[in-house]
Amino acid sequence: MRDKFTKADIQAVMTASGMDTSQARKLTASIIEAMAAAIVQRRTIEFRGFGTLESRTRAARKMRNPKTQAAVDIPARRVVFFRASGKLKRAINGGEL
Repeated sequence: MRDKFTKADIQAVMTASGMDTSQARKLTASIIEAMAAAIVQRRTIEFRGFGTLESRTRAARKMRNPKTQAAVDIPARRVVFFRASGKLKRAINGGEL
């Protein structure tokens, strides 16, 4: 999992929670680790007012190599999908958050 965060990431957690640097770093790492584990287990993560993260299966398909024009089979795979909430969409387009 991600062991390094920017100073701004840690500072934001520290300011919001009143924690010291090591506590904020551990909290941030554990939240991200729990989120990744949930997505691997095909569970949906919902942040009210922000959006939803989920794992979806992308179907197998055929593509063409643009250089050789040879057909290439792309196998089915899982991808992480984010769907923004209506509140976040409105905020991006000039509304209030």
